[in-house]
Amino acid sequence: MQLEPMIAALILFGLSTAIGIFNVVKIITIYEAKHELRHGSAGWIRAISGWSLIIIWVLVTWFLSTIIGDWYISGDLEGAMERAELRFWVMLEIISAVADSDS
Repeated sequence: MQLEPMIAALILFGLSTAIGIFNVVKIITIYEAKHELRHGSAGWIRAISGWSLIIIWVLVTWFLSTIIGDWYISGDLEGAMERAELRFWVMLEIISAVADSDS
């Protein structure tokens, strides 16, 4: 059993939780403020941008976890990084589509 990928997974879990919690708290605060979320209103725009950040956060966490999982299964970090290149381009396309949907 390889210890390095497990340690990397624990670090990723801690970092992604720490980063993501701020976005989730922001969205909860917006909804609890009871703003009228009509299309075009400032509250609606803030809510949508908050969700975009959460989607980006989830995608980045997914991407990094696929590298760690590949590394754990194959035992080859360099090979896992090379195989991650295709997943990286897919993730960028998804982020681009999400970012364009907010405009």
